[in-house]
Amino acid sequence: MNHTKEHIKLAELLVKELTGELTEKEKEQLDLLEKEDAKKEIMDSVREKSIDFDRISQYQQFNIEEARKKVDWRVRFQQKNKSRKLTQFLKYAAVIALPLALAVYMIFEVANTEQNYVSQVSVEIPAGETKAQLYLSDGSTVNLENKESDLIREKDGSLIEKGEEGLNYQTGEDAANAGQVAENIVVTPVGGEYQLTLSDGTKVWMNAKSEIRYPVRFTGNKRKVKVSGEVYFEVAKDLKKPFIVDVNDVEIKVLGTQFNVMAYPEERSIQTTLVEGAVRLNAKGLSGNNETVDLIPGKQADYDRFSKTVETKEVDVEQYIAWKNGKFVFEKETLNDIMRKLERWYDVKVFFQTHELKHKRFTARIDRYGNINDILDKMEQTTDVQFVIKNNVIQIREK
Repeated sequence: MNHTKEHIKLAELLVKELTGELTEKEKEQLDLLEKEDAKKEIMDSVREKSIDFDRISQYQQFNIEEARKKVDWRVRFQQKNKSRKLTQFLKYAAVIALPLALAVYMIFEVANTEQNYVSQVSVEIPAGETKAQLYLSDGSTVNLENKESDLIREKDGSLIEKGEEGLNYQTGEDAANAGQVAENIVVTPVGGEYQLTLSDGTKVWMNAKSEIRYPVRFTGNKRKVKVSGEVYFEVAKDLKKPFIVDVNDVEIKVLGTQFNVMAYPEERSIQTTLVEGAVRLNAKGLSGNNETVDLIPGKQADYDRFSKTVETKEVDVEQYIAWKNGKFVFEKETLNDIMRKLERWYDVKVFFQTHELKHKRFTARIDRYGNINDILDKMEQTTDVQFVIKNNVIQIREK
């Protein structure tokens, strides 16, 4: 029975996550459960499924105690069958978790007032804003959300100016004479963005949920940084010191140019889009050998993390750098891809009623700093999709 109660509790928490009703304490419980491999497998399985909310009506007469008994009997049956492996049970548990979640969801909805029952409500979900964390070489952190001017000194003597235009690194005489070079990290959260200027004059724009690691001053015969998430670079020219961006299996080498890198861990591909100048990619292949690709302006290199192959194509550059200029530009983009971008920028969670909805395509040019309702309203006007917002959760269904 303990296994069953755990799965019921997990289903309840997942449903509250789905409906945006998790308390801070429940969020902590869910985060704790997710650290267990067995629980994480179940949670991932449920989250990956498209929730058919119309089917929930089948559970109006749901008896949760009877469900517990039935599931507990099946669990004991699995335990008696010694030939079955634990992994088989976990897969089975993942399968039963979804109907349990739907059942508990129905219970929550019946308990709510009619006004709260899956209806379109006007919810103010603010757009992202300038905010980030700076991690200094001594392990201390600086909150960059405050735009007030400040002067930060690194242990090697380097000075960092913090102001309305972000961070600006200056290499003083003390730093130039110092031996060991300090390394800094800037991280933007979900719903955050930030700008900084590196010590060589290279300008960096960071999108939400991104990270850049770099030395406070560049020494030797190269300038190297490491990134994840989405970052736009305007690289200062230095023919003697190539600028290198390390993105796990892809290394991007430039002398002086402007380009965008999209490399979120949850995305299958790493995209490098060249605006001006030239870049050279060294990408790790399946055999372990590197594949070299040269880009010209208007071209994009798409590195597939799974197949470890690179494809190049001509693209509308504006579509891929619009975020830097305060816009969303979608050109026949799938709803699934669009919503992942909105999740990161507006700090929301998105659930689809069916898998088919994920593949619908939209074209739009929208202000990035506006209310999310403006974006969703425009998409509703041009197709048969409906967006239901509750707290910070968006449910997507057919009209």
